[in-house]
Amino acid sequence: MRALLIANPNSTTQDPALFRRVIPALSKVEGLELRAQFTHAPGHATEMCTGLSRDDFDVVIAVGGDGTVNEVVNGLLGSVHAPTDPGTAPRLAVIPTGSANVFARALGFPADPQLAAEALAHTLANEHTRLVELGTWDDSWFAVNAGFGIDADVIEGVERVRNRGFAATPLRYMRVALRAWRRMHRNPPHLELRASNSAGEEIHEADLPLLIASNTNPWTFLGPLPVITNPRNSFDQGLGLYGLRTISGPRGVAGMAHLVGFGHSKRTLRWLEKFTFRFDDANQVHLRCHEERGFQVDGEYIGQLEEVTLKAVPQAIEVYAPVESIPATPMSTLRVALSFLSIRI
Repeated sequence: MRALLIANPNSTTQDPALFRRVIPALSKVEGLELRAQFTHAPGHATEMCTGLSRDDFDVVIAVGGDGTVNEVVNGLLGSVHAPTDPGTAPRLAVIPTGSANVFARALGFPADPQLAAEALAHTLANEHTRLVELGTWDDSWFAVNAGFGIDADVIEGVERVRNRGFAATPLRYMRVALRAWRRMHRNPPHLELRASNSAGEEIHEADLPLLIASNTNPWTFLGPLPVITNPRNSFDQGLGLYGLRTISGPRGVAGMAHLVGFGHSKRTLRWLEKFTFRFDDANQVHLRCHEERGFQVDGEYIGQLEEVTLKAVPQAIEVYAPVESIPATPMSTLRVALSFLSIRI
């Protein structure tokens, strides 16, 4: 088996010591020929994967966060209008080292990179693969989520913090989120949504201040804190749409608290249903803003857009995944928690 390992050295929990644990775990796979390359700039992983087929590599292993996965996917599949057949593109595998790692965790891998590498070695040796759905936005692919609103503003703010040399810890996410929340109240987005799902249902919302389309469940803003917006969502269904109808008063505060991982009791969820928007299994979504606003994809800030079209593509790519989710150990949980505070053990 020929494998190309692509690592993003700037992801949150990646350091040289990590590879001294990860590479030996992968080396235990009999017959594995491993080639490793590091990314040097945004978009580099896409460049490295563009045009690859299984004649080149059987699998591409993305070592990084959801942004690295996004770049690898876009390189492997190419144009959304004429995508590479999932049977001819190299399979995708993931070792999570980012701040959220939604894609890897949704596949059943633990958040700890060392445990994930050991789990991946087992899936490689036993050829445990599956086909998963992906989303598209205009001419590109996404693996986890996409949206207008405060999520994009928070990601833009965290990117500015990281560009100044600081780690993307949950505390910094919270500080940036609070500032973005105040700005959004002064000038809230006005989103118009039109969507349809696989059952033929159509929906129209004229004025939403926030809308997020997710490809899996749960996902997260803040590392270990899960965000459950569309409980039935999975890699085997269409996109899950979640929005807030108001950001004012206690309702707005409760909606945002739920969006960052708090408030999952049945009583809270029943109350939230009165002023939140949810639509499952969407296969086509059109979003239009009253003015250009920030847009994010897979935790990466794209820029200011006025409108975008999202689609769901079933069985778009073949991935390596555990047959059952791998539970975390107490040490791995501690290691992940401390890594978000930039503490290594």
